[in-house]
Amino acid sequence: MKCLFRLDCEKLQKLVEKELYLKNWLVRNDKIKNRKESISYSDRFKILKERAKYLDYSFDDNEVVSWLDTLNIMYYTFGRIEDEYLKNNIVVLQEFCIPYSNKRADYLLVYDNKILIIEFSFDKLGYEFNYETKLQQAIDYKELLGNILPKEIDIGTYTFLLAPEEDKYGNLLKINDKLPNNSKMDNLANYIEKFFKKNKKLALDSLLKLDEE
Repeated sequence: MKCLFRLDCEKLQKLVEKELYLKNWLVRNDKIKNRKESISYSDRFKILKERAKYLDYSFDDNEVVSWLDTLNIMYYTFGRIEDEYLKNNIVVLQEFCIPYSNKRADYLLVYDNKILIIEFSFDKLGYEFNYETKLQQAIDYKELLGNILPKEIDIGTYTFLLAPEEDKYGNLLKINDKLPNNSKMDNLANYIEKFFKKNKKLALDSLLKLDEE
């Protein structure tokens, strides 16, 4: 199973806080080329680039910026998941290489018999992929995985529209005194809980309903 990182909640926290120092990372409203050039000599950039090379990934340096953006978002999203047991048992696969294809999903979240595919789209940042493209990619990845995995595996998709959090000069871009991705991370955290908990008690509830008939 080839992926950039395989993480649980604790490892995600360590990666963001202790290795990449991303707790205060913000998505800058600038061309990705400019953002890449501004961090190309940083330790965090080198760590991800060297790891991708070690894993023999095909990538360009601009992609490293999006990896940093999305790791930060996933870190804060996990902090919003209320169910501690669920949060601590989800497996996070970043840049998962889908077998028998040259496709890579931004993230797979895996728990029990469920897989949630998360694709990130970038809003007004000059990135290559817009929302519709990434949405279709997530659907395509679901079909690719569904064709090779057992039918019992429940696969879902989610596309996150990432908004800039600071302008190109470093000034915060707040909405109602909050960073624009805050509410989106709330929504994603809620979606994760709903998705992985659905049908959890379906069998028992169905048996109980038999007594009511």
